[in-house]
Amino acid sequence: MLPFALVAIALVLAACRDGPQVTPAPDGPARTFAMGLSSLPSELTGESYAGTFELAASAGEVILIQRVPPWEELLAGGLFPPDDIAQTTQRERELAEEHGLDLFIAIDPTDATEGRSQLAGLPAALRGAGFADEEVGRAFIAYALYVAVNYRPKYLALGVEINSYQQQHPEDFEQFVTLYHEAYRRVKELSPETLIFPTFQLEELQGLLPTSEPYPPQWQLISRFEPRMDLLAVSSYPRLAFPGPNRIPPDYYRRLASYTDRPIAIAAMGYPSGPGGAGTSGGSEGQQAAFLRRALDDAEALAMPLVVWFVGRDTTFTGEAPLDLLQQIGLLRQDGTEKPAWPVWRETARRPLAEASGME
Repeated sequence: MLPFALVAIALVLAACRDGPQVTPAPDGPARTFAMGLSSLPSELTGESYAGTFELAASAGEVILIQRVPPWEELLAGGLFPPDDIAQTTQRERELAEEHGLDLFIAIDPTDATEGRSQLAGLPAALRGAGFADEEVGRAFIAYALYVAVNYRPKYLALGVEINSYQQQHPEDFEQFVTLYHEAYRRVKELSPETLIFPTFQLEELQGLLPTSEPYPPQWQLISRFEPRMDLLAVSSYPRLAFPGPNRIPPDYYRRLASYTDRPIAIAAMGYPSGPGGAGTSGGSEGQQAAFLRRALDDAEALAMPLVVWFVGRDTTFTGEAPLDLLQQIGLLRQDGTEKPAWPVWRETARRPLAEASGME
């Protein structure tokens, strides 16, 4: 995701944007799930970043901000937060309030560009450290508390696709579990209404990702976060495991209910509308729309409280592996024109949102 400095600059540039367009009146039967997009912009500009909030508000209620902890600032031991972080926080809150969006903050400590095999963005003195390091642990909890107090998010992920880290560092994963439970407890003391959870990468959780050596499913990891897990939240990019949406098993999402009594949420999902990266053959715009219809139907059947599509508009800066996997999973093309999946998303979003099933 964008470094804090770039986000801060982008938000200052975006401060004078026009207000949001009027959203059509609700239409159709009520849906159980809030709908959201992430704040990943199509271009690295202030206008594009602010535009992600406007786009999310035009067809949904939630904006996902996924961010690596600012380790260097947290570990410095000085006055926290520095000006750029405080300014970013203030402007993001203002944008969310201006557009009537609930905040979903995902604290993402592991490096997605390295297959989540290490912590992301650590200063040089701590390069290679894990969650067992006391300084890292203190910094992680400090950032969780900062987010809770200053963003007051409705949803808070403490760890993103954390099962991917366990696959490579099972012992340090246990240190993360201990850290998670402590962070959950302390955040709840400050913001009891915030829904807190880790997220799991669903295709990897099921042992479906293509690897040089087969590995078993990881379902047992879910219980490691009980009883301090308000949702079972997954990310899902099934094109990594199946050649087309018609090959996804009928119970693909519904089987999650066998492993938890918690409400199930899709914290991030996507399906490519064209050639993919990392050796995948990609998909098509028709396949993307078909997958989205299927996922929304399953969200309805499971009475999910939250569904997030990760990329609203195709990006111009994700050409290098592994970020090339994000290419062409937007619901809009780079030029802002609609793909067939966008009307599917928009028309569902126009339906009124029912009172969240037991989540309020």
